[in-house]
Amino acid sequence: MRWVPYVIVSVILALLCGYAWRGRQYATLGWWLGWWLLATLTWTPITVTTGSVAGITTHWWANGIWVIRPLQRASIDASFWFNIMMTIPQGWLWHWRWPRWNWPIWLLAGVLTGLALEGGQALGNWLFGLGRWVDINDIITNALGVILGYGLAKFWQNKWRRDSSCS
Repeated sequence: MRWVPYVIVSVILALLCGYAWRGRQYATLGWWLGWWLLATLTWTPITVTTGSVAGITTHWWANGIWVIRPLQRASIDASFWFNIMMTIPQGWLWHWRWPRWNWPIWLLAGVLTGLALEGGQALGNWLFGLGRWVDINDIITNALGVILGYGLAKFWQNKWRRDSSCS
């Protein structure tokens, strides 16, 4: 029962990927594949702990553990950095998909990505007992990863343009 949210999301994303592939919309295909990877990392009922949870203030609500106090010393562990790393590719894909956005939109895209992932975990906990932590730090780190990925893609694009125009 705990796998139901992930299976539903995977089927929907597989259909969206199929439509993008058939339409030769490769940026869109990459976009949906990126979301499938993020769903795999965040909406499966498998929890991997990369540090100690001792010292983190948590709350039990809606069948799940919530961390609503950001940046507690104990919460800045390997998973903190992994959350940034896992969303950098999606930020790159945001840029590939929508290259003309300015920085406030990057910030909004990052926050919405974090909210979507943590909101999915909260909903999965509430409806299916997913067993995932809903953590404000994950929203912050996911947003930061998207912003970094978008910024890196923009930097790379500008550098590539400069280098190709000098040739």
